[in-house]
Amino acid sequence: MAQLRGKGGGQAGMGGVGGYGGYQQMDPEQQKAQQERQKAAEDQRTQILKAILSPQARERLSNIAMVKKDKARKVEDMLIMNAQRGAIGGQIDEAQLIEMLESINEQTEKETKVSRLLPPVAVSSLRGR
Repeated sequence: MAQLRGKGGGQAGMGGVGGYGGYQQMDPEQQKAQQERQKAAEDQRTQILKAILSPQARERLSNIAMVKKDKARKVEDMLIMNAQRGAIGGQIDEAQLIEMLESINEQTEKETKVSRLLPPVAVSSLRGR
C-alpha cells in the first residue's frame, strides 16, 4: 500500500508551477499512466481479496462497503496486509470476518454524548418573552 502511495504521490502539489491552486497539471499521457497504475493496483487488490476471502465473506464485506466505504476499505487494507505478511492461512470465511469486524468495532467504538443546555420546553417558553 505504501508502495502504491509512493508511486502516485509525486504528481501533485509541486510548488504550484504551471498549475491551479498549487497543483501541477499533468499532461494527458501522465494522467492516462496514473489511471492505469491505479487500475492495476485495484485489480491486484481485488485478486488478493478473492484469494483470501470466501464468497460469503466477500459478499458481506461488499455489503458493508455500500454503507460504510471507509470502514470496508480499512478492513480490506488490514486483510491484505495480514495476507502479505503470511498471517492468514487459508481462506477467511464469513464467521471469521464477523469476528474481525466485531473486534474492530470494539476497538473503534466511541460513545456519543448529547447534552442540552436547556430542555426543549424551556427554550419554547423563552421565545414567548
